[in-house]
Amino acid sequence: MYSYPIKFEFPLVSLGRQVDVRNGDGKFIMRASDPFISFKDAMSYVDGGGRQVFRAEGDSSFRFMFQFASMSTEWNIVTAEGKPLAHVDDYWARMEEFKDMNVNIASSAPVMQSDGRADIGGVLGNVAANLATNFVNTTVSSNVPSRLVYQVKEHAEGNVLGWIVPSRGTGWFDFLPYSTRIQILNLPFAARAYAPSYEFKVGNLYGPTVLKLQKQRDLFIDKYILEKVGELTDQQERWAIPALTLVTMFERTRVKNMADW
Repeated sequence: MYSYPIKFEFPLVSLGRQVDVRNGDGKFIMRASDPFISFKDAMSYVDGGGRQVFRAEGDSSFRFMFQFASMSTEWNIVTAEGKPLAHVDDYWARMEEFKDMNVNIASSAPVMQSDGRADIGGVLGNVAANLATNFVNTTVSSNVPSRLVYQVKEHAEGNVLGWIVPSRGTGWFDFLPYSTRIQILNLPFAARAYAPSYEFKVGNLYGPTVLKLQKQRDLFIDKYILEKVGELTDQQERWAIPALTLVTMFERTRVKNMADW
Protein backbone atom coordinates (compact mmCIF):
# COMPACT_ATOMS: atom_id res chain seq x y z
CA MET A 1 0.00 0.00 0.00
CA TYR A 2 2.88 2.36 0.84
CA SER A 3 6.53 2.40 -0.22
CA TYR A 4 9.18 2.84 2.45
CA PRO A 5 10.81 4.72 3.99
CA ILE A 6 7.85 7.02 4.59
CA LYS A 7 8.84 10.60 5.37
CA PHE A 8 7.21 13.00 7.83
CA GLU A 9 8.26 16.63 7.32
CA PHE A 10 7.23 19.66 9.39
CA PRO A 11 7.31 23.16 7.90
CA LEU A 12 9.90 25.62 9.19
CA VAL A 13 7.12 28.05 10.13
CA SER A 14 3.41 27.33 10.49
CA LEU A 15 0.42 28.59 12.44
CA GLY A 16 -0.65 25.44 14.25
CA ARG A 17 0.75 21.94 13.95
CA GLN A 18 1.17 20.54 10.47
CA VAL A 19 3.06 17.63 8.93
CA ASP A 20 3.40 16.36 5.36
CA VAL A 21 3.58 12.61 4.80
CA ARG A 22 5.35 11.28 1.70
CA ASN A 23 6.07 7.86 0.23
CA GLY A 24 9.60 6.56 -0.14
CA ASP A 25 9.56 7.72 -3.78
CA GLY A 26 8.71 11.27 -2.66
CA LYS A 27 5.04 11.07 -3.70
CA PHE A 28 2.74 13.10 -1.47
CA ILE A 29 0.41 10.94 0.65
CA MET A 30 -1.39 13.38 2.96
CA ARG A 31 -1.08 16.40 5.23
CA ALA A 32 -2.24 16.36 8.85
CA SER A 33 -3.16 19.74 10.33
CA ASP A 34 -4.11 20.93 13.78
CA PRO A 35 -5.27 24.59 13.62
CA PHE A 36 -3.81 26.88 16.25
CA ILE A 37 -7.16 28.57 16.87
CA SER A 38 -10.28 26.42 16.96
CA PHE A 39 -13.28 25.73 19.19
CA LYS A 40 -13.23 22.03 18.27
CA ASP A 41 -10.45 19.67 19.29
CA ALA A 42 -9.96 17.96 15.94
CA MET A 43 -7.30 17.52 13.25
CA SER A 44 -7.78 16.93 9.55
CA TYR A 45 -5.86 14.72 7.10
CA VAL A 46 -6.09 15.78 3.44
CA ASP A 47 -4.65 14.21 0.29
CA GLY A 48 -2.86 15.93 -2.59
CA GLY A 49 -6.15 17.15 -4.02
CA GLY A 50 -7.19 18.82 -0.78
CA ARG A 51 -9.82 16.16 -0.02
CA GLN A 52 -10.20 15.03 3.57
CA VAL A 53 -9.25 11.38 3.97
CA PHE A 54 -9.14 11.07 7.77
CA ARG A 55 -10.01 13.10 10.84
CA ALA A 56 -8.64 12.88 14.39
CA GLU A 57 -11.14 13.83 17.09
CA GLY A 58 -10.11 14.52 20.68
CA ASP A 59 -12.04 13.08 23.61
CA SER A 60 -13.03 16.65 24.50
CA SER A 61 -15.31 18.15 21.86
CA PHE A 62 -14.41 21.67 22.99
CA ARG A 63 -11.16 23.49 23.61
CA PHE A 64 -10.42 27.03 24.71
CA MET A 65 -9.67 28.42 21.26
CA PHE A 66 -5.90 27.94 21.28
CA GLN A 67 -3.96 24.77 20.54
CA PHE A 68 -2.09 24.82 23.86
CA ALA A 69 -5.45 24.85 25.70
CA SER A 70 -6.47 21.48 24.25
CA MET A 71 -8.30 19.39 26.86
CA SER A 72 -8.03 16.04 25.03
CA THR A 73 -5.94 13.14 26.26
CA GLU A 74 -7.24 10.50 23.84
CA TRP A 75 -7.93 10.68 20.12
CA ASN A 76 -10.22 8.83 17.73
CA ILE A 77 -9.13 8.60 14.10
CA VAL A 78 -12.04 8.24 11.69
CA THR A 79 -12.42 8.14 7.92
CA ALA A 80 -13.85 11.02 5.92
CA GLU A 81 -17.24 9.31 6.21
CA GLY A 82 -16.92 9.13 10.00
CA LYS A 83 -16.14 5.39 10.19
CA PRO A 84 -13.90 4.56 13.21
CA LEU A 85 -10.36 3.64 12.19
CA ALA A 86 -8.26 3.70 15.38
CA HIS A 87 -8.18 5.07 18.92
CA VAL A 88 -4.87 6.50 20.25
CA ASP A 89 -4.12 6.78 23.95
CA ASP A 90 -0.86 7.53 25.76
CA TYR A 91 0.39 6.66 29.22
CA TRP A 92 3.56 5.89 31.12
CA ALA A 93 4.63 2.24 31.20
CA ARG A 94 7.56 0.48 32.83
CA MET A 95 10.50 -0.48 30.66
CA GLU A 96 10.34 -3.92 29.05
CA GLU A 97 13.60 -4.88 30.74
CA PHE A 98 11.88 -4.64 34.13
CA LYS A 99 8.49 -6.13 33.27
CA ASP A 100 9.12 -9.31 35.32
CA MET A 101 10.80 -7.65 38.29
CA ASN A 102 9.36 -8.97 41.55
CA VAL A 103 10.54 -9.16 45.16
CA ASN A 104 9.42 -11.92 47.50
CA ILE A 105 10.04 -11.63 51.24
CA ALA A 106 9.20 -15.03 52.71
CA SER A 107 8.80 -15.86 56.38
CA SER A 108 10.20 -19.18 57.62
CA ALA A 109 8.17 -19.07 60.86
CA PRO A 110 5.99 -22.18 61.37
CA VAL A 111 2.24 -21.60 61.39
CA MET A 112 1.39 -24.78 63.34
CA GLN A 113 2.66 -26.10 66.69
CA SER A 114 3.57 -29.77 67.27
CA ASP A 115 0.21 -30.44 68.94
CA GLY A 116 -1.70 -29.13 65.90
CA ARG A 117 -2.62 -25.75 67.35
CA ALA A 118 -2.00 -22.58 65.37
CA ASP A 119 1.27 -20.79 66.13
CA ILE A 120 0.17 -17.15 66.54
CA GLY A 121 3.73 -15.89 66.19
CA GLY A 122 4.22 -17.79 62.95
CA VAL A 123 0.92 -16.53 61.51
CA LEU A 124 1.78 -12.96 62.40
CA GLY A 125 5.24 -13.43 60.92
CA ASN A 126 3.80 -14.55 57.58
CA VAL A 127 1.32 -11.65 57.57
CA ALA A 128 4.17 -9.23 58.20
CA ALA A 129 6.24 -10.85 55.42
CA ASN A 130 3.34 -10.50 52.95
CA LEU A 131 2.82 -6.87 53.89
CA ALA A 132 6.55 -6.21 53.47
CA THR A 133 6.54 -7.93 50.06
CA ASN A 134 3.61 -5.83 48.84
CA PHE A 135 5.23 -2.64 50.14
CA VAL A 136 8.58 -3.37 48.48
CA ASN A 137 6.99 -4.34 45.16
CA THR A 138 4.88 -1.17 45.18
CA THR A 139 8.01 0.88 45.87
CA VAL A 140 9.96 -0.89 43.13
CA SER A 141 7.14 -0.45 40.62
CA SER A 142 6.81 3.27 41.34
CA ASN A 143 10.57 3.91 41.08
CA VAL A 144 11.53 1.74 38.13
CA PRO A 145 12.17 3.92 35.04
CA SER A 146 9.13 4.25 32.80
CA ARG A 147 8.59 5.74 29.38
CA LEU A 148 5.73 7.27 27.45
CA VAL A 149 4.09 4.75 25.14
CA TYR A 150 1.12 5.06 22.81
CA GLN A 151 -1.55 2.41 22.64
CA VAL A 152 -3.63 2.02 19.47
CA LYS A 153 -7.02 0.33 19.79
CA GLU A 154 -10.04 -0.33 17.59
CA HIS A 155 -11.96 2.24 19.65
CA ALA A 156 -11.94 3.50 23.25
CA GLU A 157 -13.06 0.14 24.70
CA GLY A 158 -11.96 -2.08 21.82
CA ASN A 159 -9.21 -4.59 21.14
CA VAL A 160 -5.58 -3.46 21.19
CA LEU A 161 -4.24 -3.07 17.65
CA GLY A 162 -0.69 -1.97 18.32
CA TRP A 163 1.85 0.03 20.32
CA ILE A 164 4.28 2.87 19.64
CA VAL A 165 7.21 2.69 22.06
CA PRO A 166 10.43 4.75 22.38
CA SER A 167 13.40 2.61 21.38
CA ARG A 168 15.67 1.31 24.13
CA GLY A 169 18.66 2.99 22.52
CA THR A 170 17.19 6.49 22.77
CA GLY A 171 14.68 6.04 25.60
CA TRP A 172 17.43 6.76 28.18
CA PHE A 173 16.75 10.47 27.77
CA ASP A 174 13.30 10.09 29.35
CA PHE A 175 14.89 8.59 32.46
CA LEU A 176 16.77 11.79 33.28
CA PRO A 177 15.24 14.30 35.72
CA TYR A 178 13.05 16.78 33.88
CA SER A 179 15.26 19.72 34.92
CA THR A 180 18.32 17.90 33.52
CA ARG A 181 16.59 17.26 30.18
CA ILE A 182 15.71 20.94 29.90
CA GLN A 183 19.30 21.98 30.60
CA ILE A 184 20.63 19.60 27.94
CA LEU A 185 18.11 20.68 25.30
CA ASN A 186 18.84 24.34 25.98
CA LEU A 187 22.50 23.89 25.02
CA PRO A 188 23.28 25.39 21.57
CA PHE A 189 21.94 23.05 18.85
CA ALA A 190 21.35 20.25 21.38
CA ALA A 191 17.63 20.08 20.60
CA ARG A 192 18.44 19.81 16.89
CA ALA A 193 20.92 16.99 17.55
CA TYR A 194 18.54 15.01 19.77
CA ALA A 195 17.13 12.28 17.52
CA PRO A 196 14.87 9.83 19.39
CA SER A 197 13.48 6.76 17.67
CA TYR A 198 10.29 4.78 18.21
CA GLU A 199 9.22 1.20 17.57
CA PHE A 200 5.81 0.20 16.26
CA LYS A 201 4.50 -3.20 17.35
CA VAL A 202 1.32 -4.96 16.26
CA GLY A 203 -0.86 -6.40 19.03
CA ASN A 204 1.59 -7.33 21.79
CA LEU A 205 3.66 -4.63 23.51
CA TYR A 206 6.53 -7.11 23.87
CA GLY A 207 6.24 -8.48 20.34
CA PRO A 208 8.60 -7.85 17.41
CA THR A 209 9.01 -4.39 15.92
CA VAL A 210 7.49 -4.01 12.44
CA LEU A 211 8.06 -0.28 11.85
CA LYS A 212 10.72 2.07 13.21
CA LEU A 213 10.25 5.85 13.37
CA GLN A 214 13.46 7.91 13.58
CA LYS A 215 13.84 11.67 14.04
CA GLN A 216 16.43 13.10 11.67
CA ARG A 217 19.17 15.52 12.68
CA ASP A 218 18.62 18.79 10.83
CA LEU A 219 19.49 22.39 11.72
CA PHE A 220 16.24 23.89 10.47
CA ILE A 221 13.42 21.49 9.59
CA ASP A 222 12.05 18.69 11.75
CA LYS A 223 11.95 15.44 9.80
CA TYR A 224 11.09 11.86 10.75
CA ILE A 225 11.70 8.70 8.73
CA LEU A 226 9.52 5.58 9.05
CA GLU A 227 11.22 2.34 8.00
CA LYS A 228 9.67 -1.08 7.61
CA VAL A 229 11.58 -3.72 9.60
CA GLY A 230 8.94 -6.47 9.85
CA GLU A 231 5.79 -7.86 8.30
CA LEU A 232 2.73 -5.60 8.04
CA THR A 233 -0.47 -6.19 6.07
CA ASP A 234 -2.24 -3.56 3.97
CA GLN A 235 -5.14 -3.64 6.42
CA GLN A 236 -2.78 -2.90 9.34
CA GLU A 237 -1.09 -0.10 7.39
CA ARG A 238 -4.47 1.54 6.88
CA TRP A 239 -4.75 2.43 10.58
CA ALA A 240 -1.04 2.35 11.50
CA ILE A 241 0.12 5.21 9.25
CA PRO A 242 -2.57 7.73 10.38
CA ALA A 243 -1.87 6.75 14.02
CA LEU A 244 1.88 7.17 13.58
CA THR A 245 1.30 10.52 11.90
CA LEU A 246 -0.65 11.69 14.96
CA VAL A 247 1.99 10.40 17.39
CA THR A 248 4.79 12.04 15.39
CA MET A 249 3.02 15.39 15.82
CA PHE A 250 2.67 14.81 19.58
CA GLU A 251 6.30 13.73 20.03
CA ARG A 252 7.65 16.63 18.01
CA THR A 253 5.61 19.01 20.19
CA ARG A 254 6.81 17.30 23.37
CA VAL A 255 10.50 17.73 22.45
CA LYS A 256 9.96 21.34 21.35
CA ASN A 257 8.17 22.16 24.60
CA MET A 258 11.08 20.77 26.62
CA ALA A 259 13.59 22.73 24.56
CA ASP A 260 11.60 25.97 24.84
CA TRP A 261 11.04 25.69 28.60
